[in-house]
Amino acid sequence: MELKHLILQKIAELGEVMLNGFFPSKYPEARLWRNLLGAESSYKFSKPTFSAILTQLREEGFVKRKNTRKKSEWHITSKGLKHLQFKKAFNANAIMVKKDGIARIVCFDIPERERKKRRWIREELLSLGYQPLQKSVWLGFSPISEDFFKDLELLSLRSYIHIFSVDKKGTIEKTWQG
Repeated sequence: MELKHLILQKIAELGEVMLNGFFPSKYPEARLWRNLLGAESSYKFSKPTFSAILTQLREEGFVKRKNTRKKSEWHITSKGLKHLQFKKAFNANAIMVKKDGIARIVCFDIPERERKKRRWIREELLSLGYQPLQKSVWLGFSPISEDFFKDLELLSLRSYIHIFSVDKKGTIEKTWQG
């Protein structure tokens, strides 16, 4: 789970968050935050990173800030709650996909200018229960729907994506020989 989503989820669970609760790391309340976020004690939280994530969440309308900068309290908005509900439903769909046991590898190389389309492909693959091996290489064990292929055509992405079925398993030497 990405840090941004995790922070939003914890704000929703706790009701409000104060950024200074994370810093400095030796304070007991910072230790509490680390445990809540599931971070190891050796992980170095960066105050600018957290500030940037909270600002991004605010700009997206998912959280709001109360009070002044030094004593600011962060609260989740109704839009943020809806976003979390959508994410939860989205992840539930991935669990319900029927797996057929055939390993499939999906690779794509979509130009930077098509960033939104890359994000769309990743979300679709997640919904099918696929896992990333790299940002643009995914592995899954469920069939890919006809709708996915139609959407690839509509978005003019077919030439950027390659899908392989893996029918033989083992090392290259074993598979190559026969």
